Amino acid sequence: MRSDTDMAGKQTRALPELEQRLQAAESQLQALQKQQQALVFGISHDLRAPLRAIDGFTLRLQQGLQAQDSALVARSIEQIRNAAAKSGALIDALLEYSRVGRATLKYQPVALDFLVDWVVMDLSVIWPQLQVDLDVQPGLQVCGDEALLKTLLFKLLENSWKFSAGKGRVDVRIRGESTPEGLHVEIHDQGIGMDLRDAEQPFEPFQRLHSTKQGAGDGLGLAIAHTIVTRHGGRIWAQSSAGEGCSIHLLLPEQALQSTPAVDL
Repeated sequence: MRSDTDMAGKQTRALPELEQRLQAAESQLQALQKQQQALVFGISHDLRAPLRAIDGFTLRLQQGLQAQDSALVARSIEQIRNAAAKSGALIDALLEYSRVGRATLKYQPVALDFLVDWVVMDLSVIWPQLQVDLDVQPGLQVCGDEALLKTLLFKLLENSWKFSAGKGRVDVRIRGESTPEGLHVEIHDQGIGMDLRDAEQPFEPFQRLHSTKQGAGDGLGLAIAHTIVTRHGGRIWAQSSAGEGCSIHLLLPEQALQSTPAVDL
């Protein structure tokens, strides 16, 4: 009788863990379904634009060759190469978006301030002309996959650099606070900001809230960041107004979560 009671007690205690794993698996499945839709959209829509451009510039190149117009030939070749580079960059971004959604997570303690310094060195190579004012709270630590968290910080800070380039300097402040849900991290910059419909809008795939002249990219950077945070069981949202900078908020685990198996669609 006692053994039956003990077994029932163990099963009862195991229920919350099973429910957590089920919720995590359902969340991962929804994320993968959304990712699949984004990949189809990217291939069928965004990838068509540079391919159409290549087709048009090829016709102009043919006309230039027939007319022996060296200037038109040179311009057409340059535009074809630009369109091809854009196609290649978009394909790379789509592959990265797919990869971060399926990579096996290797949980370990991760010092965020160390990763930030690492990312800033990479960004300084890309934008060596920018003056950087970086204020990072020391001792911020989470538990997660170091490689994916580095990618997360690169995508977020890349936007701070990109949308501050017109000012000639980057001002970034990073703060964190331990909460019952995990470590709440705020990354605030003094860039050009953006008008938001809601706090989740920037993280939708292929969302472009800035013009190309302002530095808008392929529309996948923040979607990749969102996927990484979701895979860690966390949350990400934004606060911003045009001309007033941007704050990105993260909730990341301070302890390892029960990992869930990859879901293939």
